[in-house]
Amino acid sequence: MKKQLLALSLLAAFAGMAHAQSNVTIYGLMDTGFIKETGSDLKMGEWNSSRLGFKGTEDLGSGYKATFQLEKRFYVNDGAKNGDLEFEGASNVGLAGPFGAVRLGRMNEIATESFRRLDPFNQEGVGSMLLGSQRTSRVSNATRYDSPTFNGFKFSAAYYLGKNTRDSGNNTLTSNNADNDGFALGLNFDNGPLLLLANYSRLSDSNDSNVWSLGISYKFGSVKIGLGYERTDDKGWKFGSASGKLKDTNIRSKQDNWILSADYKTGAHRIAGSFNWMKVKDVKGSTNAYWTRDDSGDVKKYSIGYFYSLSKRTTLYGQLAYSDFEDKAVAEFFRGKGFENDSVTGVQVGINHKF
Repeated sequence: MKKQLLALSLLAAFAGMAHAQSNVTIYGLMDTGFIKETGSDLKMGEWNSSRLGFKGTEDLGSGYKATFQLEKRFYVNDGAKNGDLEFEGASNVGLAGPFGAVRLGRMNEIATESFRRLDPFNQEGVGSMLLGSQRTSRVSNATRYDSPTFNGFKFSAAYYLGKNTRDSGNNTLTSNNADNDGFALGLNFDNGPLLLLANYSRLSDSNDSNVWSLGISYKFGSVKIGLGYERTDDKGWKFGSASGKLKDTNIRSKQDNWILSADYKTGAHRIAGSFNWMKVKDVKGSTNAYWTRDDSGDVKKYSIGYFYSLSKRTTLYGQLAYSDFEDKAVAEFFRGKGFENDSVTGVQVGINHKF
């Protein structure tokens, strides 16, 4: 931890000295509170992931600039880092200009970044929509292009390199035909009140598993209504390991995911709600006793939240969610082994501060 703090201090000092040559911003978010769910003890947790970030640009002339971003994630309640990566949130460098922007390194996954705009809870916290087994927020070893916005249209494309397994001595990926590179495509139309989106992605080392989604939202004054559909074809792997909450080797499934959401904002108050329906079907390869055949099942999730802005940067929030699982197999698929309740109620309250 001392080494990490020293590195961050040195980076902050460098950022201060670099202001003369380039535009460098230090930013962050602190979020924590209390979470209580059926079958679990009261715990401290977050709605948005807490982070400390550094981003900047250097003017190269003629409308071109160099860009970089470093972002570290951590938990406020105990100071621990989120994940095994030093900069789990972002670590990339690139070029931007009239053609758009190109970045290389670790960054947001296009389909997730786009589709989460339909979820008023930003796919985080107890109110978050249900997530498919091939969903991830960020990807490494990526090259991403984002176009300029043309009359509301914006196009994004990315390519993700998989693990190099040829001389690694580990043939797990190759023997299961899971050692593929990945890519993603996204198209968004955003003219203010109307948002349309379409995405397709294939994660690296996923046995060519794929996810595609379509969505629409429209804002009527202070109210925004959203509707989205996401289809996942999980062929049993994710980043080189077995996917799905069951953690069975090579478990495969198809998942249909619908979300209907509403968001109302007036002054310092925001009220959000969503209904999420997800069906898991054609489950194959599981050794779990709950899946006795090529089974299927669904879950319905109802979420509501209230957010009060104390200032432009500080928000108090509360979320309440109820999930109704068809059976224990579906409950374990989404919540993990040992959490097979047929229904789950979750309550979360906390404080969120941006700087």
